[in-house]
Amino acid sequence: MMRLLFTFITLILSLQVYSQESSFQIETHITNIIQQGDETENQGYYNLLLYYYDNPIDINKTSEQELALLGLLSTEQIAELLAHIDKTGAFMGIYELQVLPAFNIQDIKNISPFITIASEIPLTKLIPGLFEGNTNYTTLGYSRVNQISRGYTDSTYLGSPDRMQMRLRLRNPGHLSVGLSAQKDPGETWINNSSVPSTDYLSGHIFLENQGRIKQLVLGDYRLQFGQGLVLGAGFMVGKNVQTVAAVKQSNLGVLPYSSITESNFFRGSGLTIKIMESLKVSMFYSNQHLDATPVSDTTLNAVSSIRTSGLHRTVSELNAKNQLHEQVWGSAITYETKKFTTGVLLVNSQFDKAIIPQNRDYNKFRFSGKRLLNYSWFGQFDAGNFLFFSEIAKTQNAGMAYNFGVIGSISKYVSLSMLYRSFAKDFHSLYGLPFAERGSIGNEKGLYWGLKLYPITNVSISAYFDMYEFPWLNSTTAAPSGGMDFLVRVEHEIDKKARMFIQVRNEQNNVKINSGNVYINQPVKLLKSILNFDYNLESPISFRSRLQYNRYSEDEVENGWLIYQDINYSIMKFGFTGRVLLFNTDSYNSRQYAYEKDMLFTYNTRVFNGKGLSYYLIMKYKPMRRLSLRLKWSYMKYANQDEIGSGYDVISGNHKSQITGQLHYSF
Repeated sequence: MMRLLFTFITLILSLQVYSQESSFQIETHITNIIQQGDETENQGYYNLLLYYYDNPIDINKTSEQELALLGLLSTEQIAELLAHIDKTGAFMGIYELQVLPAFNIQDIKNISPFITIASEIPLTKLIPGLFEGNTNYTTLGYSRVNQISRGYTDSTYLGSPDRMQMRLRLRNPGHLSVGLSAQKDPGETWINNSSVPSTDYLSGHIFLENQGRIKQLVLGDYRLQFGQGLVLGAGFMVGKNVQTVAAVKQSNLGVLPYSSITESNFFRGSGLTIKIMESLKVSMFYSNQHLDATPVSDTTLNAVSSIRTSGLHRTVSELNAKNQLHEQVWGSAITYETKKFTTGVLLVNSQFDKAIIPQNRDYNKFRFSGKRLLNYSWFGQFDAGNFLFFSEIAKTQNAGMAYNFGVIGSISKYVSLSMLYRSFAKDFHSLYGLPFAERGSIGNEKGLYWGLKLYPITNVSISAYFDMYEFPWLNSTTAAPSGGMDFLVRVEHEIDKKARMFIQVRNEQNNVKINSGNVYINQPVKLLKSILNFDYNLESPISFRSRLQYNRYSEDEVENGWLIYQDINYSIMKFGFTGRVLLFNTDSYNSRQYAYEKDMLFTYNTRVFNGKGLSYYLIMKYKPMRRLSLRLKWSYMKYANQDEIGSGYDVISGNHKSQITGQLHYSF
């Protein structure tokens, strides 16, 4: 009886908090999580959080690995949550987590946008359920740089400078998702093949899950993630950043709907995961689409030299590359999973209508070429109590192998650590893989990573990693086989409930190609990055963030770069304001600075600062009614001692650049 009463109270609290945690605050919530270190490494994590915002985790049916992937809970909290389900059964409401000693109200608020309690729903009630619970939304976005670049003045860009976006999501969390996205990039034209003009990019999906034996079914655009991402990775790899322990491992997520406006690295067709028995699942998928590709210079060959992933179709040459390559992908995965043990096998076949023939360069010697690519792999993991072991071994038919092996564990609630060894042969090929690695392209890499997380005293945490790697063959930025190492140390102090600060140091050592006479050689370089950050009154009516960043680049000479900014956020009733003033000064592009900045809802924006100058932006948010919100942003950048900004067709005459951005968001 007491449990029923407590559940009723927490359900009411959940509804109240959910109504407050609207889209009006969600971007603040996510960016406060994201904006914690080197923002150049956070795109994958941002995508992950947005995916789970669109498709919340059912905490009654989740796993330790999936909860750890969120990066918002400690190992102690995850263990308590799963143990509670084993002992007392499923949670009836999110705020029932308060009964667990390791959770407080703030912890629950942090994860509430990304979790759900999904009850069983008959198939006949799925569609009516889409329009219950205020979980659907649509957004319309617009942005434009106010200065006209060279590409427009000489008519190289065929369209207008306007960027336009549209998103529509219908969600019945844990059961059904319907999505539609459209985008027109700056410089692109409208497509007039019908009476209604259309954007260059359209993407959509219908995603069904947890219906009897059907665990996942997607029609339209989707992604796949199995094992550790050697063959199939869904774009959620966090990479090397402040999540020093959890960053090395990926979860076996299977078939996932694709809802991004990024115009590449997804599948188009259908995917299905069926539960054969309680521990055995089979996934099957098929994709059929046209890809952008660059034709080879020899017109007698029916071939392309590379696949283009920018999604830009602004010029004649970019339009000539559009849909040049027809791709069909099919495959299957078989997964056996218990609470302690997971193992599986994966097969992926890619077929093209034209041969891919990379340019004749030394660094392309072992790149994939041909019309067909076949990959297969084994993956597994074992939970040994305080330590979780995981691995994947993959092979490219008639070519090289790749494998990784890792472990994540907790010595105590104060100490967590991880280790990952990776080895990718120089002739291993994977078009859709995204494993933990130093470089974005897969293959030609070996490395050993160690991660550590400490809680030495109350309200103080220390995060650190050390990574050593080598490239057995040269790449586009080196003249010979090379190697490198980097490490990160970060100390964070939560001063009180309203204030926290951290200091972070990251050091990288690797090699770059330089011209020595008539010969190219490898030149060792070092890059030291440091950050001092202070936050006050986060997610309150008024909050501040102050940050200082410093880079030191060492080659033949030492080059320095620094950046300092001040943020302020203020909310009152139906209005919200966010602003930043930023100063930067770098000796060259080598010592450039990166900074994440708040933008429109569901938009990840990292700016690069090179040279000397000033930047500022102001965002106004207005919510005239409960379901409708409007966002407007004005951003401005001014350089000292420069007569133009940008390069190529994006060059702007003058020393300043400004941009206007707007977004309309409606939830229903």
